[in-house]
Amino acid sequence: MITLLTTIILGCTQSTPQLFADTHILPDATVGSQHQTLATRTVAVDLDVLLRQHAVINLNVFANTNLSARLVSLETSPTGGDLWRGKVIGHGNSTVLFAFRDNSVMGTIRYEDKMIQLEYAGNGVHRLLLVDQSKLPSCGNDLSHSIKTKADAVANTRTGNPEITVMVVYTTESKNSVGGSPQMENKIDIAITETNDSFTDSGLSHRVELVYYDETVGYTEASTFGGILDDLRINGDGKIDWVHDVRNQVQADMVDLICDNYQY
Repeated sequence: MITLLTTIILGCTQSTPQLFADTHILPDATVGSQHQTLATRTVAVDLDVLLRQHAVINLNVFANTNLSARLVSLETSPTGGDLWRGKVIGHGNSTVLFAFRDNSVMGTIRYEDKMIQLEYAGNGVHRLLLVDQSKLPSCGNDLSHSIKTKADAVANTRTGNPEITVMVVYTTESKNSVGGSPQMENKIDIAITETNDSFTDSGLSHRVELVYYDETVGYTEASTFGGILDDLRINGDGKIDWVHDVRNQVQADMVDLICDNYQY
């Protein structure tokens, strides 16, 4: 009876594992996001909490924001890392997504009208960001961007599960800004996964499939988005021309270039 009672007491005192912890290590000022934020916090991340597949984990993001997330699945990410999916308990229309490998993680926590990002901040620590979404570029999805043609009626009758193959390349500047190659792979994982999730949430059968990703070694970003786009698009100008050959080899429908230019 004493042994049984001790077991019950120990079981009751076990707490939900916390993903984040305070740290005295300073981040690297050259690593991380330049987004407008409402709050930031530098943290240490316990990746074992994600790997052990606890049913519920504690997302102790800020002093006044303490959330619990329920595990939905632990999957292999598009680039071969790990992908933790969950939901914020008490918030039905919520998502928690973490892509991680090599002691680094990138993720998003969305609930109500809030978006919290987790990114690598250099020196082995991470940064939580409460994003000021009012400062983000607006999406071109209002009526002024719609295109109406006679073919719409025919197009809307199409069925099936179309897959869009995507090739992702990234500049050295953008790789350095997120902390390195593992961190960039986490970023690509989040982008691919959130794109597919948005299609599903919108009732679409489309999906993007990552077929290739690599760094544009030796290429220096142009000063504007237009210049970077031209460097990618024009074949024969001596700037990342190899992308065109690889695209044909992997039969990519689209090519995405991640750059470190924050011009809008």
